[in-house]
Amino acid sequence: MTGPDLTVLNWLLAATPLVVLAGALLWLNRPAEQAGAAAFVLAGALALLVFGAEWGHVGIAAIKGVNLAAFVFTIVWAAVFLYNILERLGAVDAVGRHMAALSGDQLAQSLIIAWGFSSTIQGVSGFGVPVAVAAPLLIMLGVPPVRAAAMTLVGHGWAVTFGSLGSSYYTIQLVTGIEETVIAPHMALLFLPVTLASGVLVAHIQGGLRAVWRSLPVVIVAGGVMFGAMYGLALAGAPSVASLGAGMLGTAALVVLCRTPLLVGARSTGAGAAPAAEPDGGGMPPALAFMPYFLLIGLSFVAQVGPVKEVVSGLRLAFDYPGFTTGEGFVVARAVDYASIGLLSHPAPLILIATAVSAAVYVATRRWRAGLVSGALRFTYDQCVGTTLGVLGMVAMAVVMADTGMTVLLAQGIAKVSGPFFPLASPFIGLLGSFMSGSNTNSNVMFGLLQVETARALGIGAVTIASFQSIGASVGSSMAPAKVVVGATVAGLGDEVRAIFRIVIPYVLALVLLAGVEAFVIVRFLPGLAR
Repeated sequence: MTGPDLTVLNWLLAATPLVVLAGALLWLNRPAEQAGAAAFVLAGALALLVFGAEWGHVGIAAIKGVNLAAFVFTIVWAAVFLYNILERLGAVDAVGRHMAALSGDQLAQSLIIAWGFSSTIQGVSGFGVPVAVAAPLLIMLGVPPVRAAAMTLVGHGWAVTFGSLGSSYYTIQLVTGIEETVIAPHMALLFLPVTLASGVLVAHIQGGLRAVWRSLPVVIVAGGVMFGAMYGLALAGAPSVASLGAGMLGTAALVVLCRTPLLVGARSTGAGAAPAAEPDGGGMPPALAFMPYFLLIGLSFVAQVGPVKEVVSGLRLAFDYPGFTTGEGFVVARAVDYASIGLLSHPAPLILIATAVSAAVYVATRRWRAGLVSGALRFTYDQCVGTTLGVLGMVAMAVVMADTGMTVLLAQGIAKVSGPFFPLASPFIGLLGSFMSGSNTNSNVMFGLLQVETARALGIGAVTIASFQSIGASVGSSMAPAKVVVGATVAGLGDEVRAIFRIVIPYVLALVLLAGVEAFVIVRFLPGLAR
C-alpha cells in the first residue's frame, strides 16, 4: 500500500477537518484559535481511527506543526512590534500626511495612498492595518468614506503575500517544501497582471472609466516599477522585503508621475491640502520615520552576500524529525533541519536588529518616550495572540493531514473532478481560505499542500499552482469579513459593512478571475512558463 484508498467515504472523511474549520469560522463565527483547535483535534482523531496513524505519528506531526508555525509567527510578532513602536512615535502618521500633501488631484491622491502607501504599510504589517492607516487619510482629503475604505482594501491586496515581511510567502514555501530560490521569483513574476489591475481598479472606484483613462499611463509605469521591484527582490533572495520595497518604490514613482502629463488632465480639486500635522509626529522627516525599514532592506541584502551568507548559515535553530509509515502504508520521510530559523538571516532577528539601531537614533534625536516599548509590547500581544493560537491549530491540523495521507487523498479526488479546469479554480481555492480565515497565511496553511498535490496528480506545474494559491489568497483577503469590518470601522460606518462589501466583492472577484485565467492560459497554452 502507498496510502489510503481513494473512495467517496475516505475522501469525505479526509475533507471533514476543513469543513469543520470553515463552518466554525463562517457559520458559527468562532475565533480562529477555537476553530483551529477543533479542526486539529478532529484531524488527529481521524488519523488514528481511520487512516492508520499511531499516537507517535500524530505527536510527531503536531510538533512539526508547532515548529512550522513558529517560523511564521515570530516574523508576525516582530513586524507588528516594530510597526507599533513607529505608530506611537508618530512616524506612520508623518509619512501618511506627507503623502497626502503631495498632490491636490483627488485621483492622484487615491492612487498614491490607496494603491502605493497602503501597499507599503502591508509590506511591514497586516491585520487590516493598511486600511486603518490609509482610509482615514483619504477621508480627510474629501473622499467619501465607503469609497475610501473600498479603494484601500482593493489597492493593497497584491502586496499581501510578500507583505508582513514575507509571513504568507514563507508559509506557502515551507508547507509545500518548494525551494525558496524556485518559488519566490516565479510567484513574483506571476503577480504582474494582478498588480497592474489593482491600480486600474482603484482608479475605477475613484472615478469610473474616465478616471481609468486618465490614470492608465501612470498605472502602467508605476505598476511596472512595483512589479520590477518585487521580482528583483525575490530573485535576489530577499522575499521578506519584496512587498515593502515594491510599495516604497511604487509610491515614489506615483508621486513623481502624478505631477507629469502622464496623469491626463491633472488638476487641483481644492481638496488636497493635507491636514495640519500633529506636533509629536508631523515634524518627523519621512526618511527618518521609515528608517527602520530602510535598515531592514539593507540587512536583508547583506545577509545574502556570499561571505556573509556562509558565515551566518550555520547560526540557526533547527530540529530533525523521524520518518514513519502509517498502517495504511503512507510513507513520511525523515525531516532534517525542518523549518529552521536562521539567527542572522530569518526576518524576525533582522527586524529586531533594525528596531534596536533605530531606537538608538530616536533616543539620540530626542524622539523616544518613556514607556514606549512596554506599550508597544502590550498592544502587539493583544493584536497577535489570537492569530498565533489560530495559526498553531491550523498548521498542526495541516501537518497531521499531510503526514497521514489525507491531503494526498483530497488532491486525488479534486484532480479527478476538476481535470483540465483545475488551474482556473486554483486562485479561487486560495480566495476561499483567506475569506474563511481572514488571512493569506492561514489559507496557504490550509490549502497550499493540497493544491500542490493536486497539481502533481494532474501532471501540471506544481510551483505555478502553489503560486496561484497564494496569489488568490492575497487579493482575496481584501474581501475577508475581518478586513472589511476594519474598513467599515475606520470609515465611521460602524457595523454597516454591506456598503463596503457591495463595492469590494465584485472588484476582488475580478482580480481572482484574472489570476485564474492567467493560470489556465499558462498551464494549457504556455507550458514552457509553468514550473
